[in-house]
Amino acid sequence: MPALTSELEVLIATTVWLVRNDWNIEAISVAGGHGLPPVGSQKEEIRKVFNAESVPFDKRMFKHRGPDIVARSHEGIWKIECKGLGKGKASTQRANFDRAVASAMSYFDTPSMRLGLALANDYLWAYNFSERLPLALRKATNLWVFLLEKGTLYPYKPTEELPFPGVI
Repeated sequence: MPALTSELEVLIATTVWLVRNDWNIEAISVAGGHGLPPVGSQKEEIRKVFNAESVPFDKRMFKHRGPDIVARSHEGIWKIECKGLGKGKASTQRANFDRAVASAMSYFDTPSMRLGLALANDYLWAYNFSERLPLALRKATNLWVFLLEKGTLYPYKPTEELPFPGVI
């Protein structure tokens, strides 16, 4: 049975990784809707993390749509889609995964931009979705994959093969 991981957990871990790697967070879009925590409480969680990481917090960074995270540094701009793993059926998980990949691809507007797909690790293993992210696609679109496994975020460059189940 895959571990449940909220989208907020994935978003926070990815944001922390970016900040620790000298990226400035420009925009965050938190998920809202049925079964999710209120947007206000999610923003408060993010504020607490920013304070703990000594990152300036500006509530104007929250957007109602667009990439879940937009970050910038001297290396360029990054647009990242985050996806947690809920308790839905396999067909629901596949649809959620496909929407996350489609969203990430929709942010592609210049070859120099970095795209990211931040996922609960069990998406790839429990549902065997790693084959749906071929290396050729990731190279062509400069798509990084971030996998959250037991609180640790593992980044994979577009040129790196994704690990086999249980290898992280």
